[in-house]
Parts: sequence; C-alpha cells; structure tokens
Amino acid sequence: MKKIGIISIVVLMVASLCSCSKTDYQNVVPANATFVAKVDVKSMAEKGDFAHSKAIGVLKGGLALVVSGKDMKQVKAYIDDPMAIGLDLSMPAYAFMVGNEYAGLTMKVNDEDAVKDFLLLLHKQHLATKPVERHELMCGTLLDELFYSYDGKTFLLLASMGEGGGSRLEPMAQQLMNQKEEDSFVGTDAYDKMEDAGKDIVWYSNLAALPADVASHVLEVLPKSVKKSDIELMTSVNFEAGAAVMQAKVWGKTDKAQQLIEEANANLHKMEGRYVGKASDDMLAWLGMGVKGEWLLQKLKEDKSMKEQLIMLERAIDIEQMLKAVDGDVAVEVSAGALKGHDDDYIAYAQLKNTDFLQDVNDWKVGMKDYGMSMEDDGSNHFVLHAEGQAWQWGVDGDDLYYAADGRLVHDAEATPCAALKAHESDIKNSLFFVYVNVAKMGLEKELKGDMKMLGKAFGAIEAIVLKSSSADEVTLTIETKDKHENFLKQLF
Repeated sequence: MKKIGIISIVVLMVASLCSCSKTDYQNVVPANATFVAKVDVKSMAEKGDFAHSKAIGVLKGGLALVVSGKDMKQVKAYIDDPMAIGLDLSMPAYAFMVGNEYAGLTMKVNDEDAVKDFLLLLHKQHLATKPVERHELMCGTLLDELFYSYDGKTFLLLASMGEGGGSRLEPMAQQLMNQKEEDSFVGTDAYDKMEDAGKDIVWYSNLAALPADVASHVLEVLPKSVKKSDIELMTSVNFEAGAAVMQAKVWGKTDKAQQLIEEANANLHKMEGRYVGKASDDMLAWLGMGVKGEWLLQKLKEDKSMKEQLIMLERAIDIEQMLKAVDGDVAVEVSAGALKGHDDDYIAYAQLKNTDFLQDVNDWKVGMKDYGMSMEDDGSNHFVLHAEGQAWQWGVDGDDLYYAADGRLVHDAEATPCAALKAHESDIKNSLFFVYVNVAKMGLEKELKGDMKMLGKAFGAIEAIVLKSSSADEVTLTIETKDKHENFLKQLF
C-alpha cells in the first residue's frame, strides 16, 4: 500500500508538470486559425534594453497628448513597470486570425485585480468600458471596436474583420475562453513547430490568408499549379548581436502540393560562387542563383514586364535558344548609379552548357534590320546591340554569357572587388539563390529627416540586407548592422 501511495504521488507530479507545459491562455487560439503569431515579449525587452532606451521617453511624451489629469502619473508608472498592468509578460503573447472573420490576442493573466484597475483607468480616459461580469468572465469593450474578456488565467482581446461582426464577438469570446486544449490550435502540428522554433517572434499562416502580393512572392519559385490554400508557412524572427534574422519555411498541406515543392527543388541547384569576384566595389545590390535555363525561361515568361522584354529582344536575337543554353550560376549586379535614375545600370552573367547559338549571329544581324535594329561586333564574341536609341552589350567569354547596358564596364581588370560580398562567399556557395543589398550605400539616413529622423537613424545603423535560400521550401532574410557586437534591437531603439 505504501508503494502504491508513492507511485500515485509521482504520477500526479508528472501529470502536473505536463499540464503546465501548455498554459490555459493558449487554449483560446482556435484550431482553424489561418494566422497565429507568438511574441516573446520578455526576450525582446531584455535584448533591446527597453527600460533604459530613448523610446521610453518618446512613448511617455506621446501619451501625454492622449492621457489627461492625474492618471498620467499612473500611466508613466505602467510604462516603467509593465508587469503592474497585471499581465504576465514573462510568458509569450499570441495573436491570431480566422480568415476574414475576426482577429484576437491572448496573454496570460498574472494579477486579475491589477488588470481590472488598468481597465478602469482606461475607462476614466474614455478608452474602454468598465469590466462587467458575464458567465463567470469579466467583459467589456476597448476603443469601441475591440471586445475584451478575462479571468484569473487568461486575457483575450477580439476584433471583427468584417462588417457587422461586432455583435458576434461576445459569444465568440465566451466560446474561446471555455475551449479545451484538444479543440484549440495547441493541439495542431503547426503549434508544435512554432514552439520548437524558439525565436523572439514566430508566426504560422496558410498562404491564402496572406495579402496577394506577399503570397505571390512566396510562390515565385513554385509551379503556377500550386494553390495558395495548399501551402502552409511558418516564419520566425530572432534579434541577435549585429543582426535580425528572419527565417521562413513552407510545406504542402496536401501530398500533391508537397510533391510540387520537391519538383521545384529539382530545377534549382547550389551555386559555385562563379561570379562573386566580378562584383565591383560600387555595387548596390547583387543577386545570384543556380538554375537550369529551361526553368529560368519559363519563370521569366510568367512575369509580365519580363515577357515584354523577351518579346522585344526576340526581334533581334534568339533569346530562347540563348537562355536554354544556361546551366549553372547566374548573377546580376546593380551599381550605385541606379540611385541616380539609371535603371539600366546593371550587368548580368550566366554560366553556359554550350555556345551553339553563336553560329546564328550573322542570321540575327540580317533579320533585325527589318525592325530598325543593328548589331556590331569586334570578332571576339563581344557584341553591341542598337535598338530604339539605346544600346546593350552582350557576349560570350569562355563558358560565360554576359549582358549589360552600353558603357557599363564588363571586363575591368582594375576594378576593386566588393569585399562585403566576398565575405559571404562560403554562404553563397551553399545557397540556391543569394541576394545582397548594400543599404550603407543608399544614404537613407540623409534622405529621412524631420519627422522621419528616427527612422533615418535606424536605417543609418544598417549595413546590408541579405536574402538567401538553400532549398525551394525555405528562405532566410538577415538585416546586418554596422556594429556587430550590440544586439540589433538595442542599436535601433
């Protein structure tokens, strides 16, 4: 009997520990949520040292314009000690959306009485209604549009996304506040992936729930037959010393969608870093990728503006034959001249598997005359194409194809290589595509003045933006700062 008693106590302790791993306030997130974000408030506050940042003074000054009377003293006290609001900021906050129906925010309650005091202060400032008990929950509205409810464990804020949906918020809040774990987002695989990420901010979404322009960028490397609703996306952001790192990963909701993602991977391959050394020191941006020409041609045709350019070039040269010969590294360098309105200040390189198209050049010269175009060469496979008052250089050097606006130096042995890009060479060789944007050369801190001065200061701390991917189902975006030792948040705030 004594042994049974000890075993029972151990079982109860284990069960207790397991039940604490997923706290009740998370259970309000519905299983059918199309967007869920987890924000580690504590981690970000510590990394940014917000308690001692200038942003606190700016916030206090801004609130002085909104809050009146004696309450300003209490509001400043809340800013100095946010935990006094009664919400447990040591636990992550969760924001969520359900299609176009409604959005919500849930946080863990640490002190129910303190939450009530905070809401009463907002009521005095005509920002909220008094908390009223309904069905064992405290409820009210915030800013006339938001519905809040809370108890001793959970604070929930809901907003209607559609017209006339406000009347449904109260019953919805009641339902979510009484929702069991197995019926919530906590019981899904997506929740487990979010928890495993362990980053400052993590969010999950079905691709169909994102704005159309955002979703289209995610789908760029995937076949057109992929449906947005069949793709799931998880993105994370982590703030580190000298950088903010955003990682995004997609997976198929159906077997067919997952298969199409894997097929897209087969059309891409990692780069050799063949053109890294060709990037000049005045480089503004550089894009490199490893591709097969047939796939590249198909993707260019899917873009309306690029398709129009292909049609124009087709009058002069067999651009399809040329692109189909591409197999390997492709790189595009945009120079700082683009900031001065020179949109064509770039040069492109591509690795070739053959140069068979060169044997047709003389035929191209004859055919293009019908369109008022001409092309000259120096006998070394270097050509200058003239059309509509403009000129472009293109040619073949060994197994490399190059293309640039006339006047752009293609072969400049004395040009200084870009050290910033060279520092990423090993990373480039491990990537399917790699984009480097030299923010430090843009001078944004000089352009953003007056009311935008704080934003200009933030841009002034940034050195570069790097976008890279090692497979068709994931991408990493890194914002690099000039100071490599201070945390990204602390530098900006």
